[in-house]
Amino acid sequence: MKSESIKQWFIRVFIRDINLPRSTWIYLFFSLLSITLVAESFLFRYTILTGGVLFVEIEIYIFLLVLAISFVISGIVVDLIKNRTKYFNLMLFLCIIGLLLSAFQEIFIYYLGLLIVLLTVPQLVILWFTIFVHETNILNRGRIAAYLLISCFSLGYISVLFLMSDFLYFFFGILEFGLLLIIFWASRSYTYVETTKRLKSDKKYFKIIFEKHFFRYSSSFTILSFILGDLIARYTFEVDLFIYAIASFSYIIAAGCFLDNIGRKTSIVLGIFVLSFFLISYGSYIDADYIFGLPRKAFLSIHYGFSILPLLLAIFTISGDFSTERGNLKFRGRINGLFMSLLFFGAIIGFVFSHWINDIYRRFPVLYEYLPNIPDLLNGFILVSLLVWMMAMKEFLVSKDKKWANALKNIFILNKHGVCLYHHSFEHKDLFKEEEHPELDEDLVSGVLSGVISIISEITHSKKQLRQIQKEEATLLFSYGKYHIIALIASMELPVLLKKLDEFSREFEQKFSTDLKTFKGNVQRFDPTKFLVVKYFSQKYGEVAE
Repeated sequence: MKSESIKQWFIRVFIRDINLPRSTWIYLFFSLLSITLVAESFLFRYTILTGGVLFVEIEIYIFLLVLAISFVISGIVVDLIKNRTKYFNLMLFLCIIGLLLSAFQEIFIYYLGLLIVLLTVPQLVILWFTIFVHETNILNRGRIAAYLLISCFSLGYISVLFLMSDFLYFFFGILEFGLLLIIFWASRSYTYVETTKRLKSDKKYFKIIFEKHFFRYSSSFTILSFILGDLIARYTFEVDLFIYAIASFSYIIAAGCFLDNIGRKTSIVLGIFVLSFFLISYGSYIDADYIFGLPRKAFLSIHYGFSILPLLLAIFTISGDFSTERGNLKFRGRINGLFMSLLFFGAIIGFVFSHWINDIYRRFPVLYEYLPNIPDLLNGFILVSLLVWMMAMKEFLVSKDKKWANALKNIFILNKHGVCLYHHSFEHKDLFKEEEHPELDEDLVSGVLSGVISIISEITHSKKQLRQIQKEEATLLFSYGKYHIIALIASMELPVLLKKLDEFSREFEQKFSTDLKTFKGNVQRFDPTKFLVVKYFSQKYGEVAE
């Protein structure tokens, strides 16, 4: 009994609502891996292998500014692209060309290659983000992002091996080309093509980004990036890679689970408290070799581990939540591009400001008598102000979303002729037990649902498929396959239910494609649908293998 409880707790915390198809996992993983390899190679190239970033040349500032501006432009470009997977392959190919060119010593070729990388990487990030958000929902986005970031960034450490010499760096481009071939192969099974109909919106982009809660979250991430830039300027990025990796990967798992299980705002507030502890402790023990029994370098490594990747995770999750609202779908790329751009702008401003204020104190030591330790205390004041600012923010994962299973009433699966292939009542029947339940003419209900869909299409003279019908005490949600229609009856309208219904419908058609094409009246062939119902609509059992 105890082991079963632990198992149910593990399912609820770590894998509940994570039902992505294998082809989607493969594509998301290898496409993100190709990006992280490039990102980490440049991180190692300009920080760790060059002794940190205490003294930064103008080249690094230009590098970061171009990257920040490129994210804004890339968001606009990506929103215009329909076939996202095909365009990703093209951008990755151009990025590889840039990597190969940047391996040459000739100055013009080197900077040309670097420019190509700076222009293509932001597009790759935003393309990956739009595909990722399309395949996830508010209940699983934080954990899926965390698992993918952990796996890809841990493998990305191998990029440091290719930076030992220019000769090996050339082979880094060959490795990326191998990943391109894998991604191209994966895109044969998984493709993401946007539709003009889905992207219709009456909203204006500037109205979205200046909406109160959007502005609060975007400005908060900018402030956190400012603090990160200040931290790097004062203490450099000279860390113990092993400790940094352990801290990053353990914390990001916890952060992903917190984001999905207790809410976005609460998780970010708790994260700021954790950062405050490290920031204040490091500043308070400025002359000590050990902080709470840990060497200063180990303590700083943990601090960075709790800052960089978790900040990226929060940005992917929150910008994903904003870009799944119905009126915002058209601007999904621009929303993420803005968040990512603010990340770099905030870090640059924090870095420059830190050097500026510390330089003033060095030039005028008398300031220490009147304004002692302002550079160390400033970030603490900013974090406290940020906590107050965040208390008024919108919580995305509200209680009704977390309790979506309580809203379920009935699900009907019917073919195009209105014949009921499968029915389940969430109120009166256990999937794995034969119990008495009220009599219900499933075929009659299915016929009525099919008729309603046909009549509404005739009346409206629209080819657009009916997606939902609302009444005071119930909402009917519809999803369509090539050979079937699925109707889900729920007690309230929740966007996450429509997302789960579409995922359920997609796997149902894949699993029973032959039976649907050759259907001759034997509905018993669809009895295994109960396992799919459990997989997508049961919080009690989690995922059940067939």
